[in-house]
Amino acid sequence: MSTSTLPNIDHVRKLLLYGGPLAQFQGELVKQPGQEISVAVLYQLALRYGVISPTAAREGLALLATAGTAGDAGRAILERVLTEGDFLAVRVMR
Repeated sequence: MSTSTLPNIDHVRKLLLYGGPLAQFQGELVKQPGQEISVAVLYQLALRYGVISPTAAREGLALLATAGTAGDAGRAILERVLTEGDFLAVRVMR
């Protein structure tokens, strides 16, 4: 998969992330200038896998490898998934 095949995120305002044993709120990723690629990658992973797992995080990091600083927010979230070995559920806010 390449960044050219990422889904349209015009309808996405922000992504809410939930994880841990009680599926508690972990943070959010707001679509704003400079973060669209991060939002698109995390949204794609959630669509494809249902959750962001360590496997999905590795795929997302590979996609963000060429994004430069535009992928920093998504990269930090995905690296945390790998470090903690946890899963993140994603809720799309329109």
